[in-house]
Amino acid sequence: LKHQLDICLDLSAFQFTLCFTSLPAPVNVSVISKNFRHVLRWDPGPGCPPGTQYMISKRPRTSQRERLHNSTRTSFKLKLNNMRTYTLMVQASYNQTLSPWSSSVTFTPFKDTKIDPPDFSLAGCGNCIQGNISLLEAETEIDIRKLYDVRFKVLWHKTEEEKTKLQDLETQNKSFTLRNLEKGVEYCVQVRLEILLNKNTEPSPWKCTFTSHVEHGNVTAILIFLFIALTIGASLLYYTGFLCKLQTAEPRALIVRSLSVCLSVCLSVYTFHTSLMFVHRFSTQKHEATNEIL
Repeated sequence: LKHQLDICLDLSAFQFTLCFTSLPAPVNVSVISKNFRHVLRWDPGPGCPPGTQYMISKRPRTSQRERLHNSTRTSFKLKLNNMRTYTLMVQASYNQTLSPWSSSVTFTPFKDTKIDPPDFSLAGCGNCIQGNISLLEAETEIDIRKLYDVRFKVLWHKTEEEKTKLQDLETQNKSFTLRNLEKGVEYCVQVRLEILLNKNTEPSPWKCTFTSHVEHGNVTAILIFLFIALTIGASLLYYTGFLCKLQTAEPRALIVRSLSVCLSVCLSVYTFHTSLMFVHRFSTQKHEATNEIL
Protein backbone atom coordinates (compact mmCIF):
# COMPACT_ATOMS: atom_id res chain seq x y z
CA LEU A 1 0.00 0.00 0.00
CA LYS A 2 2.84 2.36 0.84
CA HIS A 3 4.47 1.55 -2.47
CA GLN A 4 1.26 2.37 -4.37
CA LEU A 5 0.91 5.64 -2.47
CA ASP A 6 4.47 6.62 -3.36
CA ILE A 7 3.73 5.91 -7.03
CA CYS A 8 0.61 8.11 -6.93
CA LEU A 9 2.52 10.94 -5.26
CA ASP A 10 5.34 10.66 -7.77
CA LEU A 11 2.83 10.71 -10.65
CA SER A 12 1.07 13.78 -9.25
CA ALA A 13 4.37 15.57 -8.77
CA PHE A 14 5.35 14.68 -12.33
CA GLN A 15 2.10 16.11 -13.74
CA PHE A 16 2.44 19.25 -11.60
CA THR A 17 6.05 19.74 -12.75
CA LEU A 18 5.07 19.06 -16.37
CA CYS A 19 2.34 21.72 -16.23
CA PHE A 20 4.78 24.38 -15.04
CA THR A 21 7.70 23.42 -17.28
CA SER A 22 5.58 22.91 -20.41
CA LEU A 23 2.06 24.37 -20.36
CA PRO A 24 -0.43 22.46 -22.50
CA ALA A 25 -1.94 24.42 -25.37
CA PRO A 26 -5.55 25.70 -25.13
CA VAL A 27 -8.15 23.42 -26.70
CA ASN A 28 -11.59 23.72 -28.36
CA VAL A 29 -10.80 27.07 -29.96
CA SER A 30 -13.81 28.44 -31.89
CA VAL A 31 -15.45 31.67 -33.02
CA ILE A 32 -19.03 32.44 -31.95
CA SER A 33 -20.38 35.07 -34.34
CA LYS A 34 -23.90 36.48 -34.61
CA ASN A 35 -24.96 39.57 -36.55
CA PHE A 36 -21.26 40.50 -37.02
CA ARG A 37 -20.51 40.34 -33.31
CA HIS A 38 -17.52 37.99 -33.03
CA VAL A 39 -16.21 36.30 -29.87
CA LEU A 40 -13.23 33.91 -29.80
CA ARG A 41 -13.63 31.17 -27.17
CA TRP A 42 -11.41 28.33 -25.92
CA ASP A 43 -10.84 25.92 -23.01
CA PRO A 44 -7.67 25.77 -20.88
CA GLY A 45 -5.32 22.89 -21.51
CA PRO A 46 -5.74 19.94 -19.10
CA GLY A 47 -3.96 20.39 -15.75
CA CYS A 48 -3.21 24.12 -15.99
CA PRO A 49 -3.53 26.19 -12.78
CA PRO A 50 -5.91 29.08 -12.19
CA GLY A 51 -4.52 32.49 -13.12
CA THR A 52 -3.20 31.34 -16.48
CA GLN A 53 -3.12 34.18 -19.02
CA TYR A 54 -3.58 33.89 -22.75
CA MET A 55 -2.24 35.48 -25.90
CA ILE A 56 -4.41 35.69 -29.05
CA SER A 57 -2.85 35.74 -32.51
CA LYS A 58 -4.92 37.39 -35.26
CA ARG A 59 -3.49 37.34 -38.77
CA PRO A 60 -5.23 38.16 -42.09
CA ARG A 61 -4.70 35.45 -44.66
CA THR A 62 -3.32 37.81 -47.33
CA SER A 63 -0.94 39.58 -44.93
CA GLN A 64 2.09 38.63 -42.86
CA ARG A 65 1.18 41.21 -40.22
CA GLU A 66 0.21 39.56 -36.96
CA ARG A 67 -1.77 41.25 -34.19
CA LEU A 68 -1.36 39.95 -30.64
CA HIS A 69 -3.85 40.51 -27.81
CA ASN A 70 -3.76 39.50 -24.15
CA SER A 71 -6.61 38.12 -22.08
CA THR A 72 -7.04 36.76 -18.56
CA ARG A 73 -10.30 35.05 -19.55
CA THR A 74 -11.10 32.19 -21.91
CA SER A 75 -12.88 34.47 -24.39
CA PHE A 76 -12.02 37.56 -26.40
CA LYS A 77 -14.17 39.96 -28.41
CA LEU A 78 -12.79 40.35 -31.93
CA LYS A 79 -12.78 43.45 -34.14
CA LEU A 80 -12.38 42.30 -37.73
CA ASN A 81 -12.67 43.54 -41.27
CA ASN A 82 -15.84 41.83 -42.46
CA MET A 83 -14.52 41.18 -45.95
CA ARG A 84 -11.21 39.54 -44.97
CA THR A 85 -10.27 36.01 -43.87
CA TYR A 86 -8.38 35.56 -40.60
CA THR A 87 -6.29 32.84 -38.99
CA LEU A 88 -6.72 32.77 -35.20
CA MET A 89 -4.68 30.95 -32.52
CA VAL A 90 -4.35 31.04 -28.71
CA GLN A 91 -1.32 30.50 -26.47
CA ALA A 92 -1.28 30.01 -22.68
CA SER A 93 1.15 31.81 -20.37
CA TYR A 94 1.92 31.22 -16.67
CA ASN A 95 4.90 32.25 -14.55
CA GLN A 96 6.99 33.16 -17.64
CA THR A 97 6.23 29.77 -19.19
CA LEU A 98 4.54 29.61 -22.60
CA SER A 99 2.48 26.78 -24.05
CA PRO A 100 2.55 25.76 -27.71
CA TRP A 101 0.07 27.58 -29.93
CA SER A 102 -3.35 26.02 -30.21
CA SER A 103 -4.77 24.63 -33.41
CA SER A 104 -5.60 27.46 -35.80
CA VAL A 105 -9.12 28.54 -36.69
CA THR A 106 -9.99 30.18 -40.01
CA PHE A 107 -12.82 32.71 -39.96
CA THR A 108 -14.38 35.00 -42.60
CA PRO A 109 -16.96 37.36 -41.07
CA PHE A 110 -19.23 38.03 -44.06
CA LYS A 111 -19.43 34.32 -44.85
CA ASP A 112 -19.41 32.70 -41.39
CA THR A 113 -21.41 35.02 -39.13
CA LYS A 114 -24.96 33.93 -38.26
CA ILE A 115 -27.74 36.35 -39.16
CA ASP A 116 -30.97 36.61 -37.19
CA PRO A 117 -34.23 35.89 -39.03
CA PRO A 118 -36.16 38.88 -40.39
CA ASP A 119 -39.18 40.35 -38.65
CA PHE A 120 -42.35 41.32 -40.52
CA SER A 121 -45.89 42.61 -40.07
CA LEU A 122 -49.10 41.49 -41.83
CA ALA A 123 -52.40 43.18 -42.68
CA GLY A 124 -55.44 41.82 -44.49
CA CYS A 125 -56.64 43.70 -47.61
CA GLY A 126 -59.78 41.99 -48.90
CA ASN A 127 -58.68 38.96 -50.86
CA CYS A 128 -55.00 39.66 -50.23
CA ILE A 129 -52.47 40.09 -47.42
CA GLN A 130 -49.89 42.87 -47.33
CA GLY A 131 -46.58 42.42 -45.51
CA ASN A 132 -43.63 44.63 -44.51
CA ILE A 133 -40.22 43.11 -43.70
CA SER A 134 -37.63 44.60 -41.36
CA LEU A 135 -34.10 43.29 -40.85
CA LEU A 136 -32.54 43.40 -37.39
CA GLU A 137 -29.63 45.83 -37.43
CA ALA A 138 -26.24 44.33 -36.64
CA GLU A 139 -24.59 45.51 -33.43
CA THR A 140 -21.82 46.99 -35.55
CA GLU A 141 -24.43 49.14 -37.40
CA ILE A 142 -23.89 47.26 -40.64
CA ASP A 143 -26.56 47.54 -43.32
CA ILE A 144 -27.01 43.90 -44.28
CA ARG A 145 -28.80 44.79 -47.53
CA LYS A 146 -25.79 46.84 -48.66
CA LEU A 147 -23.30 44.13 -47.72
CA TYR A 148 -25.22 41.29 -49.37
CA ASP A 149 -27.47 40.83 -52.37
CA VAL A 150 -30.45 39.99 -50.18
CA ARG A 151 -33.60 38.29 -51.43
CA PHE A 152 -36.64 37.35 -49.39
CA LYS A 153 -38.54 34.10 -49.83
CA VAL A 154 -42.11 34.36 -48.52
CA LEU A 155 -43.94 31.10 -47.76
CA TRP A 156 -47.63 30.85 -46.86
CA HIS A 157 -50.46 28.37 -46.39
CA LYS A 158 -53.98 28.21 -45.01
CA THR A 159 -54.20 27.56 -41.29
CA GLU A 160 -56.20 24.37 -41.76
CA GLU A 161 -53.83 23.05 -44.42
CA GLU A 162 -50.65 21.18 -43.69
CA LYS A 163 -47.30 22.87 -44.28
CA THR A 164 -46.70 20.49 -47.16
CA LYS A 165 -49.09 22.63 -49.26
CA LEU A 166 -46.87 25.69 -49.21
CA GLN A 167 -46.93 28.49 -51.74
CA ASP A 168 -43.96 30.82 -52.15
CA LEU A 169 -42.99 34.23 -53.45
CA GLU A 170 -39.49 35.66 -53.98
CA THR A 171 -38.78 39.38 -53.85
CA GLN A 172 -36.01 41.89 -53.19
CA ASN A 173 -38.43 44.46 -51.79
CA LYS A 174 -39.15 44.81 -48.08
CA SER A 175 -42.89 44.95 -48.82
CA PHE A 176 -44.97 42.25 -50.50
CA THR A 177 -48.60 41.38 -51.32
CA LEU A 178 -50.08 37.89 -51.39
CA ARG A 179 -52.93 38.00 -53.91
CA ASN A 180 -55.89 35.87 -54.96
CA LEU A 181 -56.59 34.64 -51.43
CA GLU A 182 -59.95 33.63 -49.99
CA LYS A 183 -61.80 36.29 -48.01
CA GLY A 184 -62.31 35.68 -44.33
CA VAL A 185 -59.70 32.89 -44.23
CA GLU A 186 -56.67 32.74 -41.93
CA TYR A 187 -53.27 32.32 -43.58
CA CYS A 188 -49.88 31.68 -41.98
CA VAL A 189 -46.75 33.35 -43.39
CA GLN A 190 -43.01 32.81 -42.98
CA VAL A 191 -40.11 34.88 -44.38
CA ARG A 192 -36.64 33.52 -45.17
CA LEU A 193 -33.43 35.32 -46.07
CA GLU A 194 -31.81 34.14 -49.28
CA ILE A 195 -28.11 35.18 -49.28
CA LEU A 196 -25.76 33.63 -51.81
CA LEU A 197 -22.56 34.35 -49.83
CA ASN A 198 -23.86 33.37 -46.39
CA LYS A 199 -25.89 30.25 -45.65
CA ASN A 200 -25.99 30.81 -41.87
CA THR A 201 -29.50 32.23 -41.86
CA GLU A 202 -32.63 31.08 -40.07
CA PRO A 203 -36.29 31.35 -41.16
CA SER A 204 -38.62 33.61 -39.22
CA PRO A 205 -41.32 32.21 -36.93
CA TRP A 206 -44.72 31.65 -38.57
CA LYS A 207 -47.25 34.48 -38.24
CA CYS A 208 -50.97 34.13 -39.01
CA THR A 209 -53.63 36.67 -39.98
CA PHE A 210 -57.05 36.84 -41.64
CA THR A 211 -57.85 38.41 -44.97
CA SER A 212 -60.14 41.42 -44.53
CA HIS A 213 -63.57 42.41 -45.89
CA VAL A 214 -63.33 46.08 -44.99
CA GLU A 215 -62.95 48.56 -47.85
CA HIS A 216 -62.15 51.89 -46.24
CA GLY A 217 -62.82 53.85 -49.44
CA ASN A 218 -66.48 52.76 -49.49
CA VAL A 219 -66.97 53.64 -45.81
CA THR A 220 -65.56 57.14 -46.34
CA ALA A 221 -67.73 57.75 -49.42
CA ILE A 222 -70.88 56.62 -47.58
CA LEU A 223 -70.14 58.96 -44.67
CA ILE A 224 -69.65 61.88 -47.06
CA PHE A 225 -72.91 61.03 -48.83
CA LEU A 226 -74.83 60.90 -45.54
CA PHE A 227 -73.35 64.22 -44.42
CA ILE A 228 -74.33 65.97 -47.66
CA ALA A 229 -77.81 64.45 -47.64
CA LEU A 230 -78.44 65.45 -44.01
CA THR A 231 -77.18 68.99 -44.63
CA ILE A 232 -79.42 69.50 -47.67
CA GLY A 233 -82.39 67.89 -45.94
CA ALA A 234 -82.02 70.10 -42.85
CA SER A 235 -81.70 73.21 -45.01
CA LEU A 236 -84.85 72.38 -46.97
CA LEU A 237 -86.80 71.57 -43.81
CA TYR A 238 -85.79 74.93 -42.41
CA TYR A 239 -86.77 76.66 -45.65
CA THR A 240 -90.19 74.98 -45.79
CA GLY A 241 -90.94 75.85 -42.17
CA PHE A 242 -90.69 72.41 -40.58
CA LEU A 243 -87.75 73.63 -38.49
CA CYS A 244 -87.81 76.88 -36.48
CA LYS A 245 -90.68 78.43 -38.55
CA LEU A 246 -93.70 76.53 -37.35
CA GLN A 247 -95.59 79.80 -36.70
CA THR A 248 -95.52 80.80 -40.37
CA ALA A 249 -97.92 79.01 -42.68
CA GLU A 250 -96.50 78.39 -46.13
CA PRO A 251 -98.58 77.66 -49.21
CA ARG A 252 -99.06 73.94 -49.85
CA ALA A 253 -97.75 74.25 -53.43
CA LEU A 254 -94.51 75.77 -52.15
CA ILE A 255 -94.08 72.97 -49.62
CA VAL A 256 -94.67 70.28 -52.26
CA ARG A 257 -92.25 71.99 -54.59
CA SER A 258 -89.58 72.22 -51.89
CA LEU A 259 -89.96 68.56 -51.02
CA SER A 260 -89.63 67.67 -54.70
CA VAL A 261 -86.43 69.69 -54.91
CA CYS A 262 -85.12 67.89 -51.80
CA LEU A 263 -85.85 64.47 -53.24
CA SER A 264 -84.25 65.43 -56.56
CA VAL A 265 -81.07 66.63 -54.87
CA CYS A 266 -80.84 63.48 -52.73
CA LEU A 267 -81.37 61.30 -55.79
CA SER A 268 -78.63 63.20 -57.64
CA VAL A 269 -76.20 62.77 -54.73
CA TYR A 270 -76.99 59.05 -54.55
CA THR A 271 -76.45 58.67 -58.30
CA PHE A 272 -73.14 60.52 -58.04
CA HIS A 273 -72.09 58.31 -55.12
CA THR A 274 -72.97 55.14 -57.06
CA SER A 275 -70.94 56.36 -60.02
CA LEU A 276 -67.95 57.04 -57.78
CA MET A 277 -68.15 53.54 -56.30
CA PHE A 278 -68.29 52.00 -59.78
CA VAL A 279 -65.24 53.95 -60.93
CA HIS A 280 -63.40 53.08 -57.68
CA ARG A 281 -64.05 49.36 -58.04
CA PHE A 282 -63.18 49.37 -61.75
CA SER A 283 -59.88 51.16 -61.04
CA THR A 284 -59.04 48.76 -58.19
CA GLN A 285 -59.73 45.66 -60.31
CA LYS A 286 -57.70 47.10 -63.18
CA HIS A 287 -54.80 47.89 -60.82
CA GLU A 288 -54.84 44.37 -59.31
CA ALA A 289 -54.96 42.81 -62.78
CA THR A 290 -51.97 44.93 -63.87
CA ASN A 291 -49.98 43.86 -60.79
CA GLU A 292 -50.75 40.19 -61.45
CA ILE A 293 -49.52 40.53 -65.04
CA LEU A 294 -46.32 42.23 -63.81
